[in-house]
Amino acid sequence: MGENSWKGKRSIDKRKIKSSCRVTVFEKILLEINSFSQLCTYVSCAQRNLAKFSNVFFRESIDLVSSNLFRAVPHSSTNARAAIRFGESYYINRINGIDDISFQDPSWPHLELVYRFLSSLLKSPMTDPQLAAPCIKPSFILKLLDLFQSEDQRERGALVSVLQVIHRKFGVHRKLIRNSVFNVFYCCANEKHNAIPHLLLFLISVVVEEEDDDDLGVQEEFRLFLVRGLIPPYKSKYLVLFYLHLNSCIQKFVEKDCKLADTVIQGMLRHWPTVGSAREYFFLDGVERVLEESQPDGFQLFMIPLFRRIASCLSSPHFKVAEKGLSLFNIHGNIQKLIKQNLDVILPIIFTDLEESAMNHWRPEIQKLAHHVRNSLIGIDPELYEECLMHLK
Repeated sequence: MGENSWKGKRSIDKRKIKSSCRVTVFEKILLEINSFSQLCTYVSCAQRNLAKFSNVFFRESIDLVSSNLFRAVPHSSTNARAAIRFGESYYINRINGIDDISFQDPSWPHLELVYRFLSSLLKSPMTDPQLAAPCIKPSFILKLLDLFQSEDQRERGALVSVLQVIHRKFGVHRKLIRNSVFNVFYCCANEKHNAIPHLLLFLISVVVEEEDDDDLGVQEEFRLFLVRGLIPPYKSKYLVLFYLHLNSCIQKFVEKDCKLADTVIQGMLRHWPTVGSAREYFFLDGVERVLEESQPDGFQLFMIPLFRRIASCLSSPHFKVAEKGLSLFNIHGNIQKLIKQNLDVILPIIFTDLEESAMNHWRPEIQKLAHHVRNSLIGIDPELYEECLMHLK
């Protein structure tokens, strides 16, 4: 592309930005899609021509994005109502990775291009962070976070990508982003908030993974958030909607600092369901992830109260809970190592429930699995098993 044609293209696209700075009417969506497609092409051309974006261009681009993205988002609760309405069956579907309840915004074809343009603009090496940072005002970031209430998962996924880029490229905004994300968890521990699963993905990919190894161990900011922001959601009645992301995020914290395992397990035990239910499955999944990162010294701090809870799960009438509890004893690696090292303490705690599950559980598959676990434990220490059997009789 020649210099004259490039300058002409820049003037054309500046006019296109100004013409697009309005709330899109759905009937004109095809026209707007064409405009944003050309803007995305313009950003790509700028990179090929090594043309830095000016402060004016970036500011007008942010105004364009703001005009097209920031809108009233309906606060329906389809998934939450379904979880309560269908009860146990919905829990089982979520455990099996099934979720056929989703909302698709009819304006997404347009919104997708807006997000694509914003993402490409932020990621472009032609965007100077020092010049562009003042154009991204705190109000812009806060409004982006408000959009996480969208019912369309595709939009929330796009928002995560944008937030990651801003956090990584514009250091001046990191504190605001973290505090704003933390506040969502502080305020919504027991409320439905569409943002929770995707903000957990953000924490995993940015706040946790990109921290230096030593930072997480010494920064009190993260310890406080773990205790005040990530443990309380375990008591939420909407845990079914985000337990996988929550458990993965907590696992990353423990992976960075194994000393946090005791804090996490003790917190989970405080919120453990008192009546046997499918919710125990979510807790067992979290326990498994934490134990994978635990060290022997820390494990002994919470071993006894934890395996008292696990013992009750082994004979649970809910077959998924019983299956998950028994599977902890069949996992090779760190968990198996911890159990072997402390079997003299663990086996007496679980023995009665293990035998009950092996002999009397209503589901044949659970009986078979319990027999397998029992045989494995006998193979590790047959004398200890015989001793426990004598005490039972």
